[in-house]
Amino acid sequence: MNFLFDFGGVLVDLDRQRCIEAFAEINFDVKPYLGTYAQAGLFSKLERGVVSIHEFCDELRGLSEKKDLPDEAIVHAWEQYLIGVPENRLEMLLKIGQHYPVHVLSNTNEIHWAIARERFFRYRGHTIRDFFNEIFLSCELGVEKPAPQIYQAVVERLACPPDEILFLDDCEENCVAAQQAGLQARLAPAGGKWLEFFTPDGYYI
Repeated sequence: MNFLFDFGGVLVDLDRQRCIEAFAEINFDVKPYLGTYAQAGLFSKLERGVVSIHEFCDELRGLSEKKDLPDEAIVHAWEQYLIGVPENRLEMLLKIGQHYPVHVLSNTNEIHWAIARERFFRYRGHTIRDFFNEIFLSCELGVEKPAPQIYQAVVERLACPPDEILFLDDCEENCVAAQQAGLQARLAPAGGKWLEFFTPDGYYI
């Protein structure tokens, strides 16, 4: 069995309110763009890789009252959405990886993934490649969950029957879409509930 994890909410803890407050400090109302499981408008463009980070910042400046906002201030505000990956989840991922292939599939963007790569998954000498065999990012694939094409891309790269992939996501719509693409799927509520799906040694129950 291949285990395919969602990132936001499942592995990394999120703080929507902290992000809203960070954007408020630079006089931008980000609330209309922040969905529970996917972003809207220019934030969706960033998550589909349609715009670069600078283009994203430029477009946001055009919508803001402050036309002189530096890229760094915008990037910093957007980074505040992510809190981190708790140590017990990192440890469990490593244990699962001793028994099964482990992958990640995320609606994410260059800014957030850079934090994941450089901070969250640098753990006790490990790097992100020690946690995941394959990494599937919407910003690289050009498509977001729950579009069927993103699951097809996973199946093609893993080169295995789709029912040999178990997808863990905190969004029911994404799980249903994965099942329609032939994958197995299990709802994994935010906050690390998926830890209960495995034994302490990392075997799937």
